[in-house]
Amino acid sequence: MKILVFSDSHNRCDIMTGIIEEFKSKNGALDYIIHLGDLVRDAKYLAEKFPDIPVLYVAGNSDFAFAGKDLEKEFELGGKNFFILHGHTRNAYFLDSLTAVAEQKKPDVILHGHTHIPREEYHAKTKTHIICPGSITSDRSGAGRSYCAIDITGDSMGIKVILVN
Repeated sequence: MKILVFSDSHNRCDIMTGIIEEFKSKNGALDYIIHLGDLVRDAKYLAEKFPDIPVLYVAGNSDFAFAGKDLEKEFELGGKNFFILHGHTRNAYFLDSLTAVAEQKKPDVILHGHTHIPREEYHAKTKTHIICPGSITSDRSGAGRSYCAIDITGDSMGIKVILVN
């Protein structure tokens, strides 16, 4: 199962569309797109543009029309449990806030946005990957714009944050 994860796209659907089309041309298939907020309308655009690929999303702090709705979601994909959120409601800048979520929810993967800073952490106690794909539009880390690719094959899972040129 192949999944692309975007966050903080802020109305730059052209960048995500290009990445998705390139990914599909190189890999043949894309099973899911996950969008971590800012902006939900961008996630809905992707769902319309790629109707054959399910798009899962949460709202972010800039999604005013969704205030108080769709802020966190839990689901299973490829035998792995996911917990997704934008991050503004749980202070995602601080890893301790997210490890508390890992200890409470015990997912295989926590995906968050909001910080615009890529993160790849592993919480050994709960065996949870805590991932931020960064921002596809405006990086705050100095590393560059980025997104995440997840590949689930059987029991194994590969997670990679990818920088955009």
